[in-house]
Amino acid sequence: MDRINNLKSLIFDKKETYFLFITLFGYILAYIDPFEVKNIPHFINLSLRGVILISSIFFIIKNIEIVKERKLAIISFLVFYGFYLIKTFYTFQNFYFIPSTFQEFKNSFYYFGLIVIPLPVVALLSLDYQKVDFKKFYKIVFWFFLIIMGINSLFLEKLGYNRSGIFRSYYILTGHYGLSLVLVSLFSYLFLKEREIKYIFGIILGGIPIFFSAARSPVLALFLIFLVFLILKNKRKYWIYLLITVVLSIVSLFIMYKSGLGENIVFFKRINEAIFERNASGRAYYLNKGIDIFINNPLFGGRVVFEDGMYPHNLFVDILMSTGLVGMILFIIYFKFVVQSFIKVLKNIKKYKESGILAFFFLQYFILVQTSGNIYSSFEFWYFGAVIIGLGYINLTNEEIKSNDSRGNTTGDH
Repeated sequence: MDRINNLKSLIFDKKETYFLFITLFGYILAYIDPFEVKNIPHFINLSLRGVILISSIFFIIKNIEIVKERKLAIISFLVFYGFYLIKTFYTFQNFYFIPSTFQEFKNSFYYFGLIVIPLPVVALLSLDYQKVDFKKFYKIVFWFFLIIMGINSLFLEKLGYNRSGIFRSYYILTGHYGLSLVLVSLFSYLFLKEREIKYIFGIILGGIPIFFSAARSPVLALFLIFLVFLILKNKRKYWIYLLITVVLSIVSLFIMYKSGLGENIVFFKRINEAIFERNASGRAYYLNKGIDIFINNPLFGGRVVFEDGMYPHNLFVDILMSTGLVGMILFIIYFKFVVQSFIKVLKNIKKYKESGILAFFFLQYFILVQTSGNIYSSFEFWYFGAVIIGLGYINLTNEEIKSNDSRGNTTGDH
């Protein structure tokens, strides 16, 4: 009985910590399916989403005073997102869709657009981040990704080196799961000054799905985020290492490209096509199509997706196409809160300690939505953006994050 009571106490005392982890990363568990057992992952996914939805309602009600304090950020999100929902329902009624894809898109939209995104985002915006145990959160995130990436590596050969690995998700996301582990490992080394061997394993195991997925978005995100790492560290030796690595990589890729050595390796083939042939796998077509729709409907935008259910593969073009200049203005009003808090976290990265990794998770998925995302299904972007706003309300002392104000009010940055 004592053990049960201790477990209950542990869970309820750290409820903000566990809610944050489950909301940001728990869904990945539902995508793990190495044996292709279709029903169980779907059951896990629905259960997790149900828990997150109910928990979101709980935290919104619990933190109603914080909701009031952060009402401008919350209202700005709801106004933009509400406008997008109106435009979506208008699109359903007034635009042609290919019949074979229409119902699938509607189901996907109802799931992501109405269940997965709105309430959890509001809950994350109003969460009391000074009650989050970020040391525990950081450890859970690291070991979570280390374990699942280890399992993924063990199954690669059995799965025929499938680009998605053990996951049912799109191969691009598999690459980003690996990138998340690489980022945590690098952050531990560069900012937390931890030199343990487990982080070397983290970089290796995280790099494996990046390589085998052959997705270019994780590679781009890794390069840009590492660039931000170096700007924050600002040490000459790291800049020299980066310069040498970039030069050697470009020379090696060019030799592979000209000699054809990388033709049979999907990763090198796709990277070379992107660099030397400017091949974006058809994204330019959708990007230009989205721009054309915006030009023809500049004020309120046109349809929210194309007739086949596809989208421009760029968040900003997606916003302009779907909601026009009005929607873009509403989005900028909300996104201003994200940018302000993001800059605050970077400027105080040492004080934020373990919680600082969330800024780079946000940057990771912000880069993803510029190449492959859309408004209604890129929930990672909305989740991490909301978390960044929440981090901006943390009171900072000289050395640590403290819970001086139970409402989590900011020190004047907003």
